[in-house]
Parts: sequence; C-alpha cells; structure tokens
Amino acid sequence: MVHRPADSRLLTNVLSHEKEYAKQLQALLASSHASLASFTAYAAASPPPTSQTILKVAGILSATDSALDAYAAAVDQWRETMRALQALEDEVGNIVRDREILCVRYFFICTIFISYSITASPVL
Repeated sequence: MVHRPADSRLLTNVLSHEKEYAKQLQALLASSHASLASFTAYAAASPPPTSQTILKVAGILSATDSALDAYAAAVDQWRETMRALQALEDEVGNIVRDREILCVRYFFICTIFISYSITASPVL
C-alpha cells in the first residue's frame, strides 16, 4: 500500500459523512423511543399473561435503546475528536506554509547578500 501525505479534503469528507450518520442515528433513536412507548402502552392494555411477555420484550428493547444511545454518544465524541484533529492539521499546515515562505525569503536574501558582498569586495 502506497502511503500518501494527509489531505485535508479527506478528513473534511469523513466529517461530512459522520455528521450525516449522526443525524440519521438521532432520527432512529427518536423513532425507536416513540415505538417503545407505543409498545409499552400496548402491553399495558393486553391481558395479564400476554402483557408480562410483552413487557419483558419491551424491557429488552429498552436496554437495546440504551445501548444505542451510548453508541450515539460515542459517535458524537468521535466527531468532536475528528474536528479537533482537523483544527490541529490546519494549524500545522499553516505553520509548514509559513516556514516554507520564510525559508524561501531567507534563501533569496542570502543569495542577494552573497552576490552583493562578492561584487562589493575590493580586488586584491
């Protein structure tokens, strides 16, 4: 596998897709909570042997929702970490760009100084 230098557009693309993924995940959680509430209401209206079974299933689904909530929180934390990484990469990119500018200017000034000192020096 060939290693290429990091491209900020790749990270931007990842962040964009992660944002859309998190939005869809939140929509899924909202629908899931509403569905679970309806299912629990149905269990309450059912006869006793059936309602106990439905409430147990609702409890399992509730635990699944809790796990999905924790996963959504982890995805949000991941997105925050990636945004911080993008900010750091941008900062490093600016520093590298500034360094290159300063090195080119320094080289140019040194070249002018050397050529000036050669032409200005007295011939012995």
